[in-house]
Amino acid sequence: MTRVLFVGDTHGQTAHVDHLLRVAVREGCPWVFVVGDFGYWEHQHDGRLFLDKVDRRARQHGVRCAFLDGNHDNVVLLRRTYQDRDDDGLIVVRDHVRYAPRGHRWTWGSSRLLAAGGAASLDKDRRLAAEQQKTDRAARRALAHRNAGAPRDYAGTLWFPDEELTDDETDRIIAAGGRVDLLLTHDKPRDSAPSFNRKTAEAAYPNQDRIQRIVDALGPARLIHGHLHHRYTQTLPNGTVVDGLTCDPAAGHGEPGYRVEDSWLVVEL
Repeated sequence: MTRVLFVGDTHGQTAHVDHLLRVAVREGCPWVFVVGDFGYWEHQHDGRLFLDKVDRRARQHGVRCAFLDGNHDNVVLLRRTYQDRDDDGLIVVRDHVRYAPRGHRWTWGSSRLLAAGGAASLDKDRRLAAEQQKTDRAARRALAHRNAGAPRDYAGTLWFPDEELTDDETDRIIAAGGRVDLLLTHDKPRDSAPSFNRKTAEAAYPNQDRIQRIVDALGPARLIHGHLHHRYTQTLPNGTVVDGLTCDPAAGHGEPGYRVEDSWLVVEL
């Protein structure tokens, strides 16, 4: 039997992750697993510091931290930078930090787990506009200081083009078949209906449909996800129990009745 602390979006908030590591110690969990929007922003200095601090604090607590990718994690850079895997097949990002890529399966305790990260950013246009504004400012500064070198292009720093689970990835996951006890995703399956849902725009549905296809094909006993910043539990018609987790306090201000303890869930596997 393995106890795991599953966690909703942490968004690079070091203090919140440290709190979760301490919860894991208290609950006897050797692993903390973040279901997306972990805060993988290694293209920025603060993002590298976040990873180093989480690694150091996880080592001090005697806990390991793993995550799958959310729409606000730089999965393009993540895939390009790290390939080495541990005994569970998880990708090694730091000594005590691991990444579960899309479609990865592994066993903890007596349970078979499957990771299927990714989701759509409904604020994509705002993020792209902010990238362009930063690029334009850099160009103006370079023009004013002609010896400053080529201006920086900020494309791909706030919105990441590989953010969604693809149809091909979904097809491969389904074709692999096999037993899945616990499906870990960032996005919700289309058929779940939480009472508070921030992701109801048309742009959100294709990725939710891909998650639903996996649920329908593989029939996992349980699914845990983040992304909505809302805690709920629902049983789908096929019997899959869906647990949505809320997020770190800094991002939870929009959720009615937010409680930090709703951002994590202990599961015995």
